[in-house]
Amino acid sequence: MKFTLKGRLLTAICDENELSLVHTKIRVYSFNEGQDAVAAFTSAQSKEISQVFESDEIKKRAGQLLAESKTDAHGNYEITIDAEQSKYSGGAIAVTLYYDEVTDYGQKNTQLPKGFKPFEIVLDIMQPKWRETNEGLLATRNYSILKKVWCYILKRLDIWVICGTLTNCESQQPLEGVEVIAMDNDIISDDILGSKITDVNGRFCIFYRSIDFKKTFLSPYINIETTPFFSFDNGPDIYFKFAVGGVEFFAENPSEGLKPSRKNVSNCLCVQLCLKESPAIPGDVPAAFYEIGYARKYHPVLNIDPTTGLTTGKTETNLNNQAFYSTIELRGSLTQLHNGNPLEYKFQYAKVADPNTDISSIASWTDVEPGQIARTQIATRLTSLFPIIRSDSYVIHGNNSPTPSGNEIRVEFNGNWIQSPQYSGGGFDLFFNGALIKLITTQLNGGTVDKSGLIQGSSSAPLLQNDYYALRMVKREAGNPSTEVVSGFSRPLAIFNTVYENVPQGGSWLPTTSNELGIACLDLQQLSVGGGCSKVDTTLTVNYTAANPNLGNVNLSMTGPGGSHTFEPVQFPTPGEEAFGSSDYIGDVSSLEKCAYIVELTAALRLTDGEKQHQGIKDRLSFCK
Repeated sequence: MKFTLKGRLLTAICDENELSLVHTKIRVYSFNEGQDAVAAFTSAQSKEISQVFESDEIKKRAGQLLAESKTDAHGNYEITIDAEQSKYSGGAIAVTLYYDEVTDYGQKNTQLPKGFKPFEIVLDIMQPKWRETNEGLLATRNYSILKKVWCYILKRLDIWVICGTLTNCESQQPLEGVEVIAMDNDIISDDILGSKITDVNGRFCIFYRSIDFKKTFLSPYINIETTPFFSFDNGPDIYFKFAVGGVEFFAENPSEGLKPSRKNVSNCLCVQLCLKESPAIPGDVPAAFYEIGYARKYHPVLNIDPTTGLTTGKTETNLNNQAFYSTIELRGSLTQLHNGNPLEYKFQYAKVADPNTDISSIASWTDVEPGQIARTQIATRLTSLFPIIRSDSYVIHGNNSPTPSGNEIRVEFNGNWIQSPQYSGGGFDLFFNGALIKLITTQLNGGTVDKSGLIQGSSSAPLLQNDYYALRMVKREAGNPSTEVVSGFSRPLAIFNTVYENVPQGGSWLPTTSNELGIACLDLQQLSVGGGCSKVDTTLTVNYTAANPNLGNVNLSMTGPGGSHTFEPVQFPTPGEEAFGSSDYIGDVSSLEKCAYIVELTAALRLTDGEKQHQGIKDRLSFCK
């Protein structure tokens, strides 16, 4: 007969940040006949926590050990007791956590602390409710370890942890995919304690050891925490840096580590962090890509929704839920040199089927070629102040010609590599303005679709969809492939440039067609039946169709004599993509003045080039009452 106990071990440093206790040994003990179970397993006391047994006491109870197992990568455990071998018959048991090694939770090493001895924590004393299964008897029990107990265990293992949540400061939306780097403000040199990339809820936990913040210039021979004021405190003073794709884009001031909530912290710290929409970029940051659009400043990771590829996270809600179109400016920082030699850079793209595609899983990238880049001014240099201010501008696809205020200097290509401008002649320095390239997205995505057979009021199906493109920047020493390094990337962006051709316009009154990035067409049912110049007497019905995979608000309106003219609400059979159907005039058509009227359909498109919104599309027609 076999008895199996299974369940899951969980804990939490912060209330909302639940952790699985992975790779942790869990033991089951029996009780000798006639023994007082509670007394036997609560006899040892610690100054900090009850029910802790040291190595000597563990050895004394070795004969009562029934089975041992270890939790998996998700904190699940399964312990099987062999009844014949252990003489166990289903009675009361004690469940413990056993530590004879340092568990790997992601800290830099698993070395045993000096003087470490095994110890054991009692989780539970229970009488399992065994039930029969095909494999034997089974009981289940999940455990949520109290923070106080968990932090005590970590302290014994010399493991320190920082857990928290990273959000947008204004919208409070969680920020996924950001590397949070924990630093110790130290008088000799600031120590990197560890880092973790935030999950979909913006949560992270960073594990480290005391040696990570006790390094000195004599390490590893002498390790001691050196605080800025040589105090006797022995905990780190915490501040944070933030990176995406290995490129740091924001850092707290180290003085944050001197605030009471961050100074000399214990081995368990819970923090709530937030970043602005477009974090300030340190002036000495290396060449890197970290922004889309000069006006809207979309961060290519923080402001892209991984489930849709659309923009997100902006406090101005009208900037969210947008796909990209036309020419977009890819921005960041640029330098003249890389590793002390002239720098050159290029962009690459990869078309993916799913906006949630992990960038690290993309095996093939395609270079952005010179023909896919619009004229882009990337730098200027002041050449004189008197008698007038003059400056040179450095332009991708520039003309190498004089300008009214100086000279335009062409930025050269080396194949698909863009050569960073070089100047060291004294006087004024080069100023890089943040522009890297202006990417012509119609060179990546687009085409046409013929809608000449579309009838107003019917569906435009098959519906078109966005395409998804991940972008990344690569830099290197000019001409040296061995120095190539990725320097910023985007999540897959939703991009739409397809033109709907021959869309009917003007209804039956004055038929024509349009070629737009979306569909907006209407007709009056009365005119489509009686002819374009027919009069409307007692009924007024608009047949309409609007479509685009990024369809915004769709409105019907009418201008003419009389009060406000309204119609039944527009219907969206496919929300966010298509609206079509018929809408009747709300009011008494027969009482309208005998005059000319204009009916208009407007459709907003949730498309941006990073600077402004698409102007939207419309259709209109006239009729006589």
